[in-house]
Amino acid sequence: MDPKSEGGQEALLNQASAELAPAAMAPSAVAGTPKQYSGLSPLSEENFIDTNLPVPPKMEEEGHGVFHWEIDNWMQLPDRAISQTFTVAGHDWDILLFPRGNQSSEMVSLYVEYKPREATQGKDWHVCASFCLVMSNAAEPELFKMNRAHHRFLAEEADWGFTRFSELRPLVTPPDEETPALLENGRVRISAYLRVIKDPLGVLWHNFQNYNSRKHTGFVGLRNQGATCYMNSLLQSLYFTNEFRNAVYQIPTEQDDPERSVALALQRVFYNLQVSAEPVDTTELTKSFGWDSIESFMQHDVQEFNRVLQDNLETKMKGTVVDGAVARLFEGKMKSYIRCVNVEYESSRVENYYDISLNVKGCATLRDSFANYCEVETLDGENKYQAEGLGLQDARKGVIFESFPPVLQLQLKRFEYDFEQDAMVKINDRHEFPPTIDLGEFLSDDADRSEPWTYALHGVLVHSGDLHSGHYFGLLRPTVDNKWYRFDDDRVVPAAPEEVFEEYYGGEFPQQQTQMQTQQTPPGPGPGMRPRPVSKRFTNAYMLVYIREAKRDSVLCAGAAPVPAHLLQRIQQDREEEERLQREKEEIATTLVVRVVGSEQFARHQGFDLCYFDRRQTAGNPLFSERMPRDMTLAAFHEHYGARVGLPADGFRLWIMVGRQNKTIRCDHPLVGDAMGMTLAQLLQSRSPRWDNLRLFCELRPADAPADFLTARPPAEMSLIHIKFYDPVQQQVGGLGSAYVHRDQCIGDVIPALRSMAMLAPDAPVTVYEEVKPSMIEELDVSRTFVAAEIQSGDILCIQPTAMPNDRRPLARVADYFEDMQHRVSVTFAQLPARNDADVYGGGGAAAGTPEGAAAETPLALTATTKTSYDRVAQWVAEQVGMRDPLKLRFYTVSPSGQPRQPVRRMETTTLGDMLPSAMFLQPTLNPEGLPEYTVMYERLEVDIVQIESMRSVRIAYVGKTVKEELPIDVLVPKVGTAQALIEAAYGKVEQALRALQRDAEEQAVEPIALQFFAVASHRIARLVGGDDRLNDLGSPGASDVVAQRLGSADDAAAAAAAGESQMDTDEARARASAQVEVFHFHRELAQAHSLPFLFTLYAGEPWCATWERLQAKLGMSEKELRNLGVVCGPAGATDPRLCRVLVQGGSASADAAAAAARAGSPVVGVEPSPAAAQTPPPPPPAAVDPAGSGAQLAVSRAASMQSNDGGAMASPPPEAADDMCLWDVLQQLAAVPPGELIGSIGLNHINRASRNRNLHHERAIRIRN
Repeated sequence: MDPKSEGGQEALLNQASAELAPAAMAPSAVAGTPKQYSGLSPLSEENFIDTNLPVPPKMEEEGHGVFHWEIDNWMQLPDRAISQTFTVAGHDWDILLFPRGNQSSEMVSLYVEYKPREATQGKDWHVCASFCLVMSNAAEPELFKMNRAHHRFLAEEADWGFTRFSELRPLVTPPDEETPALLENGRVRISAYLRVIKDPLGVLWHNFQNYNSRKHTGFVGLRNQGATCYMNSLLQSLYFTNEFRNAVYQIPTEQDDPERSVALALQRVFYNLQVSAEPVDTTELTKSFGWDSIESFMQHDVQEFNRVLQDNLETKMKGTVVDGAVARLFEGKMKSYIRCVNVEYESSRVENYYDISLNVKGCATLRDSFANYCEVETLDGENKYQAEGLGLQDARKGVIFESFPPVLQLQLKRFEYDFEQDAMVKINDRHEFPPTIDLGEFLSDDADRSEPWTYALHGVLVHSGDLHSGHYFGLLRPTVDNKWYRFDDDRVVPAAPEEVFEEYYGGEFPQQQTQMQTQQTPPGPGPGMRPRPVSKRFTNAYMLVYIREAKRDSVLCAGAAPVPAHLLQRIQQDREEEERLQREKEEIATTLVVRVVGSEQFARHQGFDLCYFDRRQTAGNPLFSERMPRDMTLAAFHEHYGARVGLPADGFRLWIMVGRQNKTIRCDHPLVGDAMGMTLAQLLQSRSPRWDNLRLFCELRPADAPADFLTARPPAEMSLIHIKFYDPVQQQVGGLGSAYVHRDQCIGDVIPALRSMAMLAPDAPVTVYEEVKPSMIEELDVSRTFVAAEIQSGDILCIQPTAMPNDRRPLARVADYFEDMQHRVSVTFAQLPARNDADVYGGGGAAAGTPEGAAAETPLALTATTKTSYDRVAQWVAEQVGMRDPLKLRFYTVSPSGQPRQPVRRMETTTLGDMLPSAMFLQPTLNPEGLPEYTVMYERLEVDIVQIESMRSVRIAYVGKTVKEELPIDVLVPKVGTAQALIEAAYGKVEQALRALQRDAEEQAVEPIALQFFAVASHRIARLVGGDDRLNDLGSPGASDVVAQRLGSADDAAAAAAAGESQMDTDEARARASAQVEVFHFHRELAQAHSLPFLFTLYAGEPWCATWERLQAKLGMSEKELRNLGVVCGPAGATDPRLCRVLVQGGSASADAAAAAARAGSPVVGVEPSPAAAQTPPPPPPAAVDPAGSGAQLAVSRAASMQSNDGGAMASPPPEAADDMCLWDVLQQLAAVPPGELIGSIGLNHINRASRNRNLHHERAIRIRN
């Protein structure tokens, strides 16, 4: 029987209400008369079950029934009482009663138990039933207590009910003098009401513990890596598009890297979905995208992910047998058109699409969304269309489909931008989609109608949640049958068709309630009370996949393509590797590592202790290290070890080693006698439970030792000590061996023996040290005894020839040697890679100070202590690279990712350790000598470090002939001085950077340049910079608040000539006829500036069309960007829209700015772009401003811009007449400007795409490597 968990029963008890009949009964109006009960009696079986146990909504019952169990003597019941077996709907049941409680003696526990028929049901049976257990007074059944619940009965949970059905005391205590107790005189009636519910899908009330998707549905799911549910639902949809799966299998990927090839990773995912019994992992696929683990926890947009994935696969398919397979399945054609009403003229453009984005807001059904998409707009009145050669004409603008693809992917616009909230929001409105839809009405007249354009629903991708968080899952129909399944990450369950077409439409929850819900719901609001808010559905369809019925068989039932042989081979290798890792894992659980250090390893050890038991142990001096069974006895291991190292069984004994409090590892005691019968695991647990490996020392038998020397414990007064010898000439240390000493013996008495072991002259002076810990090497007083010097077994003594007081050799003493060893590292000095922005302080990485075309210098390897001074390191590197002045070297700490960090400052206290990254952020690798390995980058400088300390770095943004030719330049200037030093340094850096760029472009010469400098604050020009300005007021490290803009381009000269300046012969006349304005970027509001501003020259008498052409060339923007560009003008530094004039409204963002300007009282000057014909020419200048400021002189139609597929507007055709407005005159009238200052500003209204991509996660770019 299943033990009843308190938590599980409590959860059911919270769901099911416990009722006492007297609560619904009213006493008689006459005082003193017996109470009359008017409650529903449990013996009124049909009424009682219909009232208290109705059929759950949207479910059907197999049958229902009732059983009454009459109990006449409660006290004689056993602790576990079982009623007679009764049958309901063909199933056998009984009531299970614990009169003294199942877990508490003060409670009554009551359960319903299912009795399986083993002969017919087997082991995988289940029965779903809702039940009500009632305990009523035997004489007055209207007095009762009941609990109800539902459950999925199965072999593991054959009984279910209420551990805390009721406390015993209230059952036997009358509530008052006139009402009997429910349990009266030991008599009570227990009734069980059951409804057996049909389970057509097989998962009703399933707890999904040990649920096997493959067994129940034939399909498996995909594991969620953290936030990849959106990807899982889309991959399942693509997998069940069999024709697409077959095309993916046929992509040649034999030579691809699994971690870089999206196609190969997708093939593996599809194959595992086909054959695996467990949920499939997608880690390899996301790695092929170039994602790290953090990006797996970030939600990406499904539509964006789908587009990038298909683009990647199409690129991989080019030139193969499946070239064009993606387009054949998912590509359709649509036509954007503008058709004149009164003349025969049409401008149209046909473009391909892979998915369609449909509006949800304002559209009740999917057909309404298509009608909204193809809605025709009339262009008339002031919004007439400028037809080429025909003037302004009434026209109709719209979109019509030329064809739909076999697999139609529809993106429902559940996420939209709310202009009032200035944020993205989710649209949860109700939007119905049919099982089939005929799209023929949305096709053009000349479309192919040989087959019907009827589409059947194949999949629904659902989003549950809001904008910032949520969950995706898919509802798919894998075959042509009407069987739906819910693919929710790693779980696949059947789904009912009504769930697909009703639950995920969105909108509000239905208001109707079942009878049970009505009884448990508080009454509605009374008069004057606020109504309860309507509950919205936050789980709704986000993407729909329809398949053309005429193509369904070929798309879904395409013959299975053979799985590539190399894919099967790789998967088999992966399985073998997984099995090997599993065996190793099982082996680790039953074994442990035993490491043994012997006399040979001790003799070659150059470090502290007897050896290193970790990765510091050098490869040239390996220890014995094997994994042994945990239950192996020490005697068996003793024999095994002797055989492996070639020692007789009586020629050695083992000592166990322990870790002391001072972090050293020393011998503790020999393992003899009873210890030989202990297992290795017991030894480890007894002395070193925190270690994961057993560490032993092998003591060899001396030649003159007695026979029982190794089998008996040493006398208590004898101690085993280990001896090392340090040679200050060779600067090496090594083990001499081990020896036993008496505790009361003087240390000086053993010095002759120590000289003999070290092969020193008998009269050679020696000094004895004790290795206490790496940072504590103490010299011993040889006149003291070993016990007085606290020398015990396992301690290590080190002797060396006595150093003279005037000995100035490095590492003359063993203490110096161990300090050096403790801080010794291996450092590779690599040259800093060349940078396009040259060097901040006159260097340029690999390119600075070296001949052009010379290869990067070979990395240098240095083994030294971290306490080596900065100057000594610089001197050594300078000698290695052939530099005379080490102060012209600069060093960089290298991050764990291999990138250089900030330069290392040179100070008196700076050491090699300051050049290395902190151990907190980097765990270094070890070289074969066991030393930590680091990398430090160095750079050649043109000025020395001392001079650098008295200067500072200023970052200048260089702007070339176009705004997009932006280059960050770092220059070194004095901390105190004038801007003239900055200007002179900037010219040299700019010319150097341009030479490097032109050398890469194989150009021959660098044109002479003229620069103008200005300061920037909050993306606006603060002031022009001259040579007399103070440096303290300019620049800060890493901030581009000083701009150097290139002047004197040929385009400006040509424009000036076009403006009539050929009549001006002198530079003075030219200067008087031109002035500069600020051009800045903003989005929606003038105060929301972004990007880098620049200076622009205006010429007196120059028409606006010529000004616009020069400005367009300076911006270097694409046609798409120019179509969405809004332009305003105003006084210099203006942020008030009332002081500005709108020149052009380019797209919705500019329309918002124009509206704001209009509200502020500023006249809107210009026109909106009108729809273009195919092959649109470059955008013309916007309409002109009336010089008098009185309003707009409209030369073209004010037609609304046609929205392209990406939400942008199409470009405007050329104006009908030339516009002679002069922006010079307009700005001169806006404000009085002192000579030499900026005469005004031009604002460009467009989205800052860099910021937009960072802040809006649903438009975040998905990085997929080809």
